[in-house]
Amino acid sequence: MNLTNFTGISLPLAVWLAADGYDFHPGATKAISVTSLLKSTRQILLQERLTDDTRVPTDVSDLIPSRLGHTIHDGMEKAWKSDYKESMRKLGYPESVIQRIAINPETVTNSMIPVYIEQRYSRIYRGYRISGKFDMIMEGEVHDFKSTSTFAFKGGKDEDYRLQGSMYRWLNQDKVTADHMIIHFIFTDWMKAMARANPSYPQQRIMDHRVELYPVDQIQKWIDDKLDALEAAAELPEDKLPFCTDKELWREDPVWKYYSDPAKANTPGARSSKNFDNATEAHAHLREKKGKGAILEVSGKVKACGYCAAFPICSQKDLYDHG
Repeated sequence: MNLTNFTGISLPLAVWLAADGYDFHPGATKAISVTSLLKSTRQILLQERLTDDTRVPTDVSDLIPSRLGHTIHDGMEKAWKSDYKESMRKLGYPESVIQRIAINPETVTNSMIPVYIEQRYSRIYRGYRISGKFDMIMEGEVHDFKSTSTFAFKGGKDEDYRLQGSMYRWLNQDKVTADHMIIHFIFTDWMKAMARANPSYPQQRIMDHRVELYPVDQIQKWIDDKLDALEAAAELPEDKLPFCTDKELWREDPVWKYYSDPAKANTPGARSSKNFDNATEAHAHLREKKGKGAILEVSGKVKACGYCAAFPICSQKDLYDHG
């Protein structure tokens, strides 16, 4: 990865941001990670086609969220591998429980409480080496730690979490025995005042969220369908690749704007008189105004393209307002 530092971040922090702790390196052909499978077919294939001439350098300032996440994961791993016994004693756990904890055991006995931390496992399937690195498996449950904004708590990414956790179980069926996973949110922008004022806002800075997993046979079919799609499109030119869906584009919902003066509907920058989130309410309002005015449907902006490495060589992105 080529890096820039246009914002002038000081060397002590720039070195920290530039460090790459990601341990998936697809040296072999047809190697793919669980997180890559979650991407669209178009994104996966175009990223493979990037060259040094088309790959846009990353500015170190854009790496701040991921490095904060890595730092939390590194600290979690260190705490469990070296300090967990003393920490559990401070928390009041009995010695009989503490002594049963076994970190990343190669074999498991009935008396153990196995805890697997930051382990990458792979499986050869249909000629692919599919691998995934989970955060933790404890007593048969997948645990995933997310350092994120409070917006993520609204549940919009539950399907991605469900797919990811289900693939971890598919890879580790001897270790993952629960039918659900636990997402541990660590909010980076949490405010106590907001929690007091709004009951739908996360009430704690750290909160747990349970997500049900797909049955193993169902997630295997999903993987088969994804591999089929990749193979079918592998040799297609860029303009023939399947488009990313609205969900994959993180497209915002459309807005129906009412203009009391119809001429303003086609005037760039003109403010609408009222906005609606569906066409029915918008046209009902127009009828209330006895047909005076105009309704303009504005498509939702897409957000994902700006985070996609294939942006420079993708023509689909030219169709949208990225906001």
